Amino acid sequence: MARRPGGSSLRDERTRGALEIITAVLLGLVSVATAIGAYQAGQWGQQSTDLAGVSQQLRDRNLALFLEVQNTSRDDGERLFDALALHAEMEFYPERTEALLVEQDVIMAAASKPLADAFPAWRDAGYPLDRAPLLLPEYQSLTYAPAQSHNVASVLAFRASEVLEERSYTMTIVSVVFAFALLLLGVAGVSSRLDVSALMTGGGALAFLVGIAVVIFGVF
Repeated sequence: MARRPGGSSLRDERTRGALEIITAVLLGLVSVATAIGAYQAGQWGQQSTDLAGVSQQLRDRNLALFLEVQNTSRDDGERLFDALALHAEMEFYPERTEALLVEQDVIMAAASKPLADAFPAWRDAGYPLDRAPLLLPEYQSLTYAPAQSHNVASVLAFRASEVLEERSYTMTIVSVVFAFALLLLGVAGVSSRLDVSALMTGGGALAFLVGIAVVIFGVF
């Protein structure tokens, strides 16, 4: 059967028209995806930097509180020693017991709250050394917990910062892949050869799908 004149040319024109529509749609999708990817990478990068700064501030706060706790513990130790010295004085001068008890209360009033709260019960129990306030778990936890809580929060903030930094890096790579897809699609749009346009469009679509796969499996 003889081929009608112009049939091949008409088919090529239809193919090119469909290819141009596909290329235009892909260009729009990839352009939007590239913009969103770059924006999200920047957002995650900024959040990572902010969390890293928070982590550093918490570490500094932890150090400051630790030094403060050390000074407080040293001061509490001295006050407890002074209170025991007053107790020994009571043993030698029972007639001064009332005045010495008041002096003990004055000393303990300036101590840290955990020690001030625990001392009266310890005194009423007869000053047992195995139950000294400074050795009690309650005293240790109330004294050191604030500093350690800042340390724990610092570690958590740093880990979150690392996660966001990795996401930002991955999204930046994805944006580069999308940009490469845009380049291929742009070449497909201006090429006068149908086979070159089809090849470039296919390459751009493949690069776009690769970027989407990286986002799905590598970011989320």
